[in-house]
Amino acid sequence: KPLTRLENDKSYLNSRLAAFSKFNDKLKALESAFESLDTTDEFRSYSATAASEEFFTVDANSSAKAGAYNIEVVRLARVQKTASTGYASSSTSTFSAGTININSAAITVEAGDTLAGIVDKINAANTGDTATGVSATLINDGTTNGYRIMLSGKDAGTAFTATASGVAADGISLSFANTQTAQTAMVNVDGLPIVSNNNTLKGAIAGVDLTLLKSNTAGVSTSLNVDVDTDGVKAKLDSFVSAYNDIITFIADQKDTSWANDSSMQAVKRRLQNMLVENVGGTGNLNRLAEIGIKTNKDDGTISLDSTKITKLISTDFESLEKLFLGEDGVEGINEKFINYLGGQTDSVSGFYVSRKKSTESAIKGIDRNIDNLQLRLEKREASMRAQFEALETMMSSLNATSNYLTQQISSLNSSK
Repeated sequence: KPLTRLENDKSYLNSRLAAFSKFNDKLKALESAFESLDTTDEFRSYSATAASEEFFTVDANSSAKAGAYNIEVVRLARVQKTASTGYASSSTSTFSAGTININSAAITVEAGDTLAGIVDKINAANTGDTATGVSATLINDGTTNGYRIMLSGKDAGTAFTATASGVAADGISLSFANTQTAQTAMVNVDGLPIVSNNNTLKGAIAGVDLTLLKSNTAGVSTSLNVDVDTDGVKAKLDSFVSAYNDIITFIADQKDTSWANDSSMQAVKRRLQNMLVENVGGTGNLNRLAEIGIKTNKDDGTISLDSTKITKLISTDFESLEKLFLGEDGVEGINEKFINYLGGQTDSVSGFYVSRKKSTESAIKGIDRNIDNLQLRLEKREASMRAQFEALETMMSSLNATSNYLTQQISSLNSSK
């Protein structure tokens, strides 16, 4: 029974430590929720919507600014394309030794190289610090001598010349001819021409990337609107609400355990609840979370976000909402308050769980020592009791033998009368 009591104590301590570990993980989850929106770039969320996706697609990031634009795709970017003479095979046609020159780069062709091997050498020259900017692929135009090398510039700003000297196979000298000239992309943004070496334009509109798909009819434009992504901002706020509620619910779920009233756990709960109603201050029109529609359920302590209220704030006073969470010079915002507090509680050296883990593991080691000592005493006690029992058995056997002898003697005496 003493051993069972010790094992039960050890099981209790392990269960309590597991609960503290889960609690620590939930504190970290709330900390991460605030860290994911603790900068302007992370807090802001913009969406860009084009009237049609026929001519371009659009993507907005946190540095975008709300506005309306008219986009005319004048032309798409294209790279220079240059094709070689054709050969019967990419692998069996073998070439004589010679040199291929792509701009200032000389590529050595050795006797016996195949068309595929030459492609590999051209691509190898397009690597490192002295890359040519020209890549090669094999194509087949379907004719008898249909295997060709197709050279492509890196972008519309890469112009190149390609020549061959002394390189031939199947009686055909290797040569190159341009099939497509390079051309920069051009778009008119509200009538202002903007050019690019590729079909993805970054910076033409602040915080907005345009991927060009097709040219507009001359003089015709597509409207583009950039605005705050209400759903995106709400989703980020919902993540903190969810992580907060996870902590409150977890504490409530421990109500039937002795550690539910742990002083540190209850202190964390009270501090988090107080931070919900603290006044931030600053120059914005919002000072407390309650003003953005954060409400506390009086029955279980969880919180909720008023979707209608936050939607209105995002559209009418997003700057104040941003100041409430991110703060200002000399003013600590909601994010910083929570991150600083939670960072201390989850610190790997001095945090809530670390201190509990050390004391619990120390107590478990003490129990293990007591179990070992008790087990040793029990083994000695068992050995002593077995020795006594064996001595008793020996004595009882001797007494039984004596009893049987006396019984036989008495019986013999009685029969002789």
